[in-house]
Amino acid sequence: MRSEICNHPRIVDAETCLAGCTCGGDHPAPEVTLYSGEDAAQMMAEECRAVYGDRPVLLLFDPETYAVAGADLEQRLLSEKVNLTTHQFDSNPVATAALIDTVRDLDHGMALIISVGSGTINDLGKYSASEDQIDFWCLPTAPSMNGYTSGIAAIKVKGVKRTLPAAPPKRIYARPEVIQNAPLKLRQAGFCDVLAKVVSDIDWQCESLLFSGSYCGLPAAMMTTVEKSYSEHGLEIGRGDESAVMGLFHGLLISGVAMSLAGSSAPASGGEHLVSHFWDMREPLTGREPELHGLQVGVGIILSTACYRRLRELAAEDFPRRGEELFAATAAEIPAIWGPYADEVAKQFQGKRDALIQFNTLLPQKWNELQTLFQQVQSPEYFAELFARTGAPFNLEAFRLTKEEFMLAALNSRAIRERITVLDLAAHAGVLDLAANDALQLLSC
Repeated sequence: MRSEICNHPRIVDAETCLAGCTCGGDHPAPEVTLYSGEDAAQMMAEECRAVYGDRPVLLLFDPETYAVAGADLEQRLLSEKVNLTTHQFDSNPVATAALIDTVRDLDHGMALIISVGSGTINDLGKYSASEDQIDFWCLPTAPSMNGYTSGIAAIKVKGVKRTLPAAPPKRIYARPEVIQNAPLKLRQAGFCDVLAKVVSDIDWQCESLLFSGSYCGLPAAMMTTVEKSYSEHGLEIGRGDESAVMGLFHGLLISGVAMSLAGSSAPASGGEHLVSHFWDMREPLTGREPELHGLQVGVGIILSTACYRRLRELAAEDFPRRGEELFAATAAEIPAIWGPYADEVAKQFQGKRDALIQFNTLLPQKWNELQTLFQQVQSPEYFAELFARTGAPFNLEAFRLTKEEFMLAALNSRAIRERITVLDLAAHAGVLDLAANDALQLLSC
């Protein structure tokens, strides 16, 4: 047993946070540390005992994550005489307010929550720990999403997927062998999720130019430093090459930190993420089990980039002044699409009504500056080819999506959140349906 607690390096240091800032704001480096090694579970167990002694610890997992890493960690924690309580969720859990209540009922008096898993397990532990002011650590099991290090958790509340503030883990312990050997779908999901920042960053810049002035170049600068470690290695990620998969995992960690530094999910979550959230929220209504979040985001990237290409073809005088009419038409669709969740969705959409009406004047005024941003976005074919390199099918059939459900999301997912994205720009310009059909052609191959 190691006799002292190691000081593991932070994922991002203070100098990096200062170097890329363009907004003049304060970006303190998140105190998230990473230990990566085949002895990560043993290191976690020993340090858990050293830090918390006899104080109680809650360990969260599902059957799948228990099999690949949780059982081993549990035994190591017990061997170190950690005062351990465990909870196993059902397979494929969804991060709902009800499951958060379950965790919070369990965490009374706990000193630490540890999540073993990826997206949902991480969010359930992170949000509960944050709400109850309990320390949080995690043992990732897949390079499937960027939420490990983000300051938010995606939770379904009253049927609506919401991103809620949640402090990131203090410590992450990663076993490269576990990350490397994650199923292909999980690796592909992470590849799609991390590439979303290329599109979402432009969404953020457009919104900032039109309304908030909140954009900072720090997140994009941070991602640029690691982008080649994954974007050029789709084939290797698909084959499970350790260096490439761990490069992807590191890129996802940096992406999550970038969101924390920005104080929102804007750097890595734009219109492409709304599409995924739309399908997640529709599950109780359609019976379709959602595909992995990152894979659905990949479909959203194809749609968003198709929107940007259609917008590039327009001139300022092409914009109709019909913000009020378009808002009313989209709002009128909400009851039929969302049934019992319609009121909650309508509240979100109402939150950006004024901004959408301002498009009438703002878009023509800012059109030349917006066009400069539009030109930076790669084509949908470029991303479709990148995703295909991982070797897994990338089409509607593979994701159990009908053409009708795809089009419904393409035309209406912008209504589920207040955030302004390229989907709103394309809808106002009258090209959203054209872009959706462009994307549909690529996704029907």
